[in-house]
Amino acid sequence: MNIDFSAWTGLTVSQVLTRCDAEYAEVRLVDEPPGKLRAVEFVCHSVVPPRKLRLEIAYDSSLFSAARDWARDVVLGRTVIRVVDHGAKP
Repeated sequence: MNIDFSAWTGLTVSQVLTRCDAEYAEVRLVDEPPGKLRAVEFVCHSVVPPRKLRLEIAYDSSLFSAARDWARDVVLGRTVIRVVDHGAKP
């Protein structure tokens, strides 16, 4: 299946996870620098072969957490600003 991942820009993290048949439990939160949530990474299962994706998300100060702890609903509702395809899952 050939997917134009760039077409997912503007969707929410939740919408992309649904399109990828991925569960939130599989998501790795990426905060760079520590405390500033900037992206999420996961495996997109709905493509063959499965692909590891990084969703860069719209950042604002509500995504800062010194404890590095973000509410699930906050993460799922964020807007995707860029999709990076890290290739087929080994």
